[in-house]
Amino acid sequence: MYYIADTHSFLWYLADSPLLSNKAKKFFDLADRGEVTIIIPAIVLLETIDVLDKKKVNLKFEEIVLKLNQASNFIFSEINWSLILEVNKLKGFKDLHDRIIVATAKVFDAYLISRDKIIKNFYSKTIW
Repeated sequence: MYYIADTHSFLWYLADSPLLSNKAKKFFDLADRGEVTIIIPAIVLLETIDVLDKKKVNLKFEEIVLKLNQASNFIFSEINWSLILEVNKLKGFKDLHDRIIVATAKVFDAYLISRDKIIKNFYSKTIW
């Protein structure tokens, strides 16, 4: 089973933030132990760059990339034709980033780790 991390959950996990729910943290911990796989969508990494540039989180992008490259249970999902076609099917989002994240979850038939209420309304397999 795959899990998708949205930007907030991913950054809160990396920063060990109390904003990350216990249930969400459990899945990141399982991935750290190699028991589940968490997919990081390309848009999440792009949003991460933006957050780090604005100094909203005290992390370094190079360290995040190194962690992802060394981890076997955190994988990167690229933007490809399958994803673009799925994004096109999703209507009703104000935010393209969230639309891409939900489309990624649909493409992989994965659970989505997110606190976002709009995402929860669009995607029933949301964990928080």
